[in-house]
Amino acid sequence: MENIIYYETITQPKGFLSFLPILILLLILSGLFIGIIFSIKYSSISIKDNEIIIKTLFYGKKIPINDVLINEIKKINLLENKEYNISIRTNGIGLPNFYSGWMKLNNGKKALVCLTNKENVLLIPANDYVVLFSMEKSEEFINIINGIK
Repeated sequence: MENIIYYETITQPKGFLSFLPILILLLILSGLFIGIIFSIKYSSISIKDNEIIIKTLFYGKKIPINDVLINEIKKINLLENKEYNISIRTNGIGLPNFYSGWMKLNNGKKALVCLTNKENVLLIPANDYVVLFSMEKSEEFINIINGIK
């Protein structure tokens, strides 16, 4: 005759409370997803009151014009300029075709990044870091900032 031994597992509570942690996790993930979508769509760079203002949903910065190396601002293509490619994401978001936040570059410099297109990137060197910002009309921005100095 065989002896059969049953072991009970930890029972889960029945009802709504058992789904509450899953629901909370789904709400948090949905909020992050919506935030990333808004960050992609509503990122901007502008010049106001002698400051370059970078706005994204999670990361943004006001950079005084005096801290910017104006003569070194240029348009680059990250597919060709490998030294400015991202090597480490230190505090930011990295998805296919979207990078936002603070990153470390291949050349060792710290960078504030908002990239959606690696071929049209505005490079703005500041005293302690660089800014990489994807934009279609980077030549216009460079002309405006050169007119300020």
